[in-house]
Amino acid sequence: MKQYKTYTWRFLAILSTFIAANAFIWKCWTEDILAGTYSGGDLARMGYLPDSKLKRMNHDDLPLRHMEESEYRGQPVRVLTIGDSFSNGGGGGRNRYYQDYIASINRCTVLNIEPYQKMDVITMAWVFINNGYLERLRPKYLLLGVSEKFCVAQLAKPIDVNVNLSPEQLGRMRRMGYNAVPQVNISFINQGNFKFLIYGILYHFSDNAFFGKTYVRELDRPLFSVKDGRKLLFYREDLRSISYTTPGTVSLVNRNLNALADRLRGMGIRLFFMPSVDKYNLYSKYIIDNPYPASRFFEELRKLPKKYVLIDTKKILREELERGTMDVFYPDDTHWSWKASERIFSEMLFE
Repeated sequence: MKQYKTYTWRFLAILSTFIAANAFIWKCWTEDILAGTYSGGDLARMGYLPDSKLKRMNHDDLPLRHMEESEYRGQPVRVLTIGDSFSNGGGGGRNRYYQDYIASINRCTVLNIEPYQKMDVITMAWVFINNGYLERLRPKYLLLGVSEKFCVAQLAKPIDVNVNLSPEQLGRMRRMGYNAVPQVNISFINQGNFKFLIYGILYHFSDNAFFGKTYVRELDRPLFSVKDGRKLLFYREDLRSISYTTPGTVSLVNRNLNALADRLRGMGIRLFFMPSVDKYNLYSKYIIDNPYPASRFFEELRKLPKKYVLIDTKKILREELERGTMDVFYPDDTHWSWKASERIFSEMLFE
């Protein structure tokens, strides 16, 4: 009986220590990155890096707002946008939709259409041409937005210019479902507490803790307004996609865009293409002793003859960094902030 009591007390002591340790780690560090009204960017969350979190809430203070497809009631549209998470408020925070800057600066109506799963934006544009949707909308401009890291994978391939899907067929397809404000419900006892401890050790030996999706490198100057403003967090795919970028693949992307621009011009629509520069690419110039290769996507694309308007986000935002602007990208996320949207669309006008 005495031995039974001893084991019971030992078990209770271990259990209490386990609970107390989880509660301590949770309250001091992991709650800040894994829960809350806004849990921070994906890079801080995936790398368990609370010191890089920049707290923000979604709010809008521009005079005009864009419309989503569900809000459209047949009014004239000057600019139609189709794109990935950058085009769908993926970074969250102040004025998270760049379309609101287009609307406010140009005093015009902007309609955003969220893309479908398993359909690239060029194919989606051809579908809207062939099923008559663009003819009914009659926008003056079509802006296609794709993250740099996905441009070659999604757009450097043969495109079926005759693809046609009816509104009913499209209605049965799933949208990408971007969500700029993750709502997280999680117990204070969770595996994230353990991962926080492990990642904290492994980051001393590896830029991505050997197996993580978030890379961390030191910058030669502070460019973020967090505890360590010289720490750059970037996504694993920023590096992996560089190997796919060749003069040939970029040329194929350009050819597909030119073919679409030709067809749109005949409808009185001008095509804009906005590859959203990867965070690693934009900040790579400032990385101390950078061991990783440089991306040549924008450099290769600039050389090529274009029938569309290229929004060169790398050039525009690199100029902003040279001015010393903080938080052009969010420190904890793969997305740029409102400062980038404001800078880009103060320069690129839709008159």
